[in-house]
Amino acid sequence: MPHNDRFMKPLFSMMFAVALWPVVMGSLVAGDADYALSHLPPVPRSKPIKLDSPMVLKEFAPGVQVAIGQAVGLTGTLLMDQGPVDGLEVLACLATGKTHESLVRLDAASGQLVKAAFLAALGLKDGMPASEGSGIPGRGVPVRVEIEWEPLDQPGTWFSIDVSCMIRDRITDQSYPSLPFIFTGSRFLLIDETAPDGRPVKQERFMLDNTKSVIDIVDEPDALFASPSPGANFDKHFEVNSGISPPANSKVRLLFTKTTLPLTLSMDAGGVLLAAGQPLNDQALQQVLAKHYGQGATPNHRAVGVMVEAATAREHDIAARSRILAAAAVAQVWVVPIFSLTDKAP
Repeated sequence: MPHNDRFMKPLFSMMFAVALWPVVMGSLVAGDADYALSHLPPVPRSKPIKLDSPMVLKEFAPGVQVAIGQAVGLTGTLLMDQGPVDGLEVLACLATGKTHESLVRLDAASGQLVKAAFLAALGLKDGMPASEGSGIPGRGVPVRVEIEWEPLDQPGTWFSIDVSCMIRDRITDQSYPSLPFIFTGSRFLLIDETAPDGRPVKQERFMLDNTKSVIDIVDEPDALFASPSPGANFDKHFEVNSGISPPANSKVRLLFTKTTLPLTLSMDAGGVLLAAGQPLNDQALQQVLAKHYGQGATPNHRAVGVMVEAATAREHDIAARSRILAAAAVAQVWVVPIFSLTDKAP
């Protein structure tokens, strides 16, 4: 190879990559030209805290721990501390789940036992999952999820952080702040299967045991927990926040506890947002968000609750989410909506 070619070819490759980068980043938005989170202000980066000692829980099943009325713990192994290139889809999978796109592989293998622990310890009720790739928010109970680990070089010392902070968004070039995940409970489905004698049969299956995704970052109706991210309809923009992640193969515990959001609104059957029973115009919505999440506020989560009846059309959730994110952008606060079900029957 001529001397000049050895230098020019890498240069052309670099120039091509730079030229292609806007196209790649544009494709991450999956056809949505206006990515709402890009309009929200940056928030301070979260850092792990040192624990005096981890919460003591009792073993409920292998890899599953509980403190009745307080918490559920799921032990596992951190699978990666950077990437993956094609996007992170799952925060925690069962022992035989999709490990190539999951942050944590849990020690527990049974989805039924994992769900039973949440029902027994926290009394959670099923919600309404988000259909895959639909962009419709899941509806359910917000739950705080922390990840705890003991560094190999610091035995006896434990660190913890909200697991949402372990996710980085490539489009905004930021990691997520503290956000809850939404317990939707997975679902049962009739599935076409083949009987031992070769006959086609339908079997009812608990889908968590099929897909094995306990906590999802993207929309997947069979997961036990739905994503809080408005960008959960596609996965290419999610990656591990390597700046705070412990090393891959670290032993970890996910700790689940009930949480109360700083602000909870309601939405009527027509999609109108209300605070204390009163409709919110755009200015009032901006003001109430600024009060709870703006300068001087110290919210435990950057999430606002929206209570909705099960019979309310899911399209209203999408419209309400867009409106809340637009109001947050004007108010210059970082907050995303979490949709929960009222106790009223459908």
